[in-house]
Amino acid sequence: MKHLLLPFTLALATALTATAASAQDARSSALAPDALFTRVSPNVWVVQAIDAQGRVLASGSAVATGPGTAVTSCQLLAKASTVALKRDNVSYGATLVFPDVARDMCQLRIANFAAPPLVTAPASSLQVGMPLYIVGSPRGKELTLGIGMLAGVRRNDAGQIEALQLAAAPEAGLAGAGIFDAQGRLVGLAGAGRAGSASANLAMPATWIAELPTRGQLAIERLGTQPATISAAGSTGGGSNQVRPTVVEYQLHDRLTNVYRKVVYRADPPTDDRISFNNGGWVEKPGGEVVGLTTAIAGEFDTAMPPGGWAKENLTEEAAWRTRYDSTRSGTRINMDLSAAVMEDTTLTAGGQEYKVVRIEYRGYTQRFANAGAVVGNQYGRYQAEVWFSRELGRVIRFEAKTRGGAGGGAFQVNEALELVSLR
Repeated sequence: MKHLLLPFTLALATALTATAASAQDARSSALAPDALFTRVSPNVWVVQAIDAQGRVLASGSAVATGPGTAVTSCQLLAKASTVALKRDNVSYGATLVFPDVARDMCQLRIANFAAPPLVTAPASSLQVGMPLYIVGSPRGKELTLGIGMLAGVRRNDAGQIEALQLAAAPEAGLAGAGIFDAQGRLVGLAGAGRAGSASANLAMPATWIAELPTRGQLAIERLGTQPATISAAGSTGGGSNQVRPTVVEYQLHDRLTNVYRKVVYRADPPTDDRISFNNGGWVEKPGGEVVGLTTAIAGEFDTAMPPGGWAKENLTEEAAWRTRYDSTRSGTRINMDLSAAVMEDTTLTAGGQEYKVVRIEYRGYTQRFANAGAVVGNQYGRYQAEVWFSRELGRVIRFEAKTRGGAGGGAFQVNEALELVSLR
C-alpha cells in the first residue's frame, strides 16, 4: 500500500509546492501603492456625459483598455448627446460603440487616442481576501487611490462570474473607476450603485471586457428592431434606460367590466437628468426608478405603485424584498404590506414586439379607504400582482393585479391587466 500511495503523495507534494511558489511569485511582484498608482493612473480618465445644450449631465471615470478604446459604466452615459474623456488639459471626444446595459458596461471609441498597455487579471487569480486598489475620479475630480479587499466572487448556476463583491463600497461618485490587483492588473470596474443600496459594494469583473463586442453588437441589433429613439453620442444609447421614447402607450384591461382603454404617457421637454411625462405627472430616472407620481392614469399600476416603482435597480442582487408604504392617489388612500420575489428571466410579446423580461411576483395585503377618508373597521384584502420588467428598456412591459376586501361601503375589488402597446 505504501508503494501505491507514493506516486500520489509525490504528485500532491509537487502541486502544493507549485501553488506555494505561485503565491510567492505573486507576493514578490506586488507593487507598493504609490508605484501601482504611477503605473495604472495613465489608463484612468474622467468621462463626461454632455447634453445637446453642452451641459454636463454626469461625470465619472473610464478605463482606457487599448489604443482608441475605453470602458465605463453605462449609467453614466444616460441621455448623453456627446461623450468626452478628459484629464488635465487634454480632452477627447468619444463615441459609444458597444453597450451592454444588462451588465452596466459600455465600450467607447476615441479617435487618435493612445493608452499604455493594460493587463487584465485572469479569473483564476481572483482570491477572496486579496487586496484591491481602486483608481478613479470621484464625480470627475482629480484621480484618487483607494485600498480595499475582495470579499467575494458571485457566480451564477453555470459558474460564470456575475459580480465582484468588495469588502466596502467605493467612495461616492467613483462609477467606472478601475479596480486593480497588487500587480497592477485590471480586476474590474466600479459600478454605479447608490450608497446604501445592496449593489453599492459590487463591481463589474474585467473579464467581461472581452465579451463586450459580441454582447454590444447583439444589443444594437435588438434595439434596431424596436420603434424607439436612438441616443448617446450617435449610437444606441448608453444609459440603463437606453430607449428614451417621446410617447409610451399602454392598454389597460379592467377584467371585472371587460373594458379596455388606452393609457398614454407623453414626454415633457428635457430639463435635467430625469425623464418627465404628462406635465410632471410621472417622473423617473434613467433606468426606470420612479421618483415622482402625482397623476394616476393607469389604474392599479399607478395607484398602488411602491416607492421607486415596481422593480428594483439591480434585480440580480435584490432577488427578494419586503415593502410597506402608504399613499393617496386618485382619491383612494391605501396602505400596502407586500413581499416581492424575482421569479425568472423569460420573454414576453407585447404590442407585437418580443422583449426579454424578468418576472416579479408580489404577495401580501392592502388596506383601502375610498375618497381618502378615514373609514372605521378593518378594510383589508389579500393582494397579488405580477410584473414583467424589461431591464433593457427600464420599464414595465406587463402588469397584472388582483385584490378584494373590505365590507359595506368600504368594500373594494380590483382585477386589472396593463400591457405595453408601443414606444415611439
